Amino acid sequence: MAKNRSDYLIKNTIIFTMGNLGSKLISFFLVPLYTYALTATEYGVVDLIVTVGTVAVPVLTLNISEAVMRFALDKDADKKKITQIGTGILIIGMLLGLLIFPICHSFNKISQYSEFVYFYVVALSMSQLYLCDLRGKELLVYYSIGNVLNTFFIAALNILFLVVLKEGIEGYLKAYIIANTLTAIYAIVVGKGYKSFNFSEIDKGLLARMAKYSIVLIPNSFMWWIMNSSDRIMVSSMISVAANGIYAVSYKLPTLVSTLTTIFNQAWSYSAIREEGTADESEYNNKIFKVLIGIVMLTGIGILTFAKPFLSVYVSKEYYIAWKYMPFLTVGCVYLTMASFMATSYTVHKDSFGYLFSGMFGAIFNIVMNFILIPLIGVYGAAIATCISYILVFVFRLFHTRKYIKYNIKNKEFLLGSIILFLSAALMYVDNWSGFGLQCFLLLVVICLFSDIWLPIVRKMFQLKRRQ
Repeated sequence: MAKNRSDYLIKNTIIFTMGNLGSKLISFFLVPLYTYALTATEYGVVDLIVTVGTVAVPVLTLNISEAVMRFALDKDADKKKITQIGTGILIIGMLLGLLIFPICHSFNKISQYSEFVYFYVVALSMSQLYLCDLRGKELLVYYSIGNVLNTFFIAALNILFLVVLKEGIEGYLKAYIIANTLTAIYAIVVGKGYKSFNFSEIDKGLLARMAKYSIVLIPNSFMWWIMNSSDRIMVSSMISVAANGIYAVSYKLPTLVSTLTTIFNQAWSYSAIREEGTADESEYNNKIFKVLIGIVMLTGIGILTFAKPFLSVYVSKEYYIAWKYMPFLTVGCVYLTMASFMATSYTVHKDSFGYLFSGMFGAIFNIVMNFILIPLIGVYGAAIATCISYILVFVFRLFHTRKYIKYNIKNKEFLLGSIILFLSAALMYVDNWSGFGLQCFLLLVVICLFSDIWLPIVRKMFQLKRRQ
């Protein structure tokens, strides 16, 4: 049993890694292209548009893509009816999306791009829904291919529109609109979602249950938008759009922490659903949680160590100052990743209110601190507010999920990892070779201390690869 559950988790992790890591890395390395093709002000406008789109998608679609994925994983699920409901709500959302035009006109900086914002939201909604449909049907290889295709389209089209045609902001948005539309078409075809394009017999009971689950996630998405993106809007309005462009770049390296572990959490959610009700459910959850803590601490400390030298060649000189905000954002992302793992308990038990309460807790604190700190210490205030709010979400979920699983943090991975993480973050501000040397030493210490975590994973993955 232990071997089968371990192989199942590693197999799914490999599949998600193939689909997500490659696409995320391509996206990551597109940033230099953006910073050279767009000025800080233009990149700030682009980031503002993406921020608006990110919050508009769950509102207009009732976050139905999450329900499509989760409900399809039930043993007795009627996947055709589930996809049918998702498609119906998507169509309604596309009509309601016309409200984006007057909303965009209320923001002077993006009013001229309202048509692009609308089609960006529609295309993103389509790709999210039908990629989630593939996940729900456990067509994970097709899902991973879809992510790779999406990023390939984005990269190729951005080179075309930004480098060749030099269309600036409009070119950037065109690339994302076309890429997401093509990805949605791919997912509909391989997942046979087109078979659900019949709305004569909607299962009203199933619709009600899915809507109940997903509607609660709307305010949760809004709360996460507050924590992840509202600071960028506030930096734009309180300081400048150019400052927001630099702040947006400062997010890129820290979010690699959550990107790498989000891949694992996607795979883990399938295992967690399988493990529900088993005799050693709590013990097994904590075993995997301990491994995650070790990996995420090691990743976060590694990013802090090499952030400045990497950034010096990663972006143009105008953006290099972004390193100053990275220590806070990296620490916050490490704790957010651990909080995201604990949130799988909410997914397993379809507890969308758990997501809502924890998101609300962090969001309220975040927005209050933004209002207080940004006028006092500028962009640093936004970074500090985000960091503390992520840590508070971690603490909230640690206690709130105890009704399902009692997660254990009394181990060297969490305690020593946290101490070294904060030390490495502080050493970034010792802006000389001594500071960098001490960071490298701390990184080597962590690699040695956590060898019992990462070495078995490497061996297991090689063994699994050989058997295949």
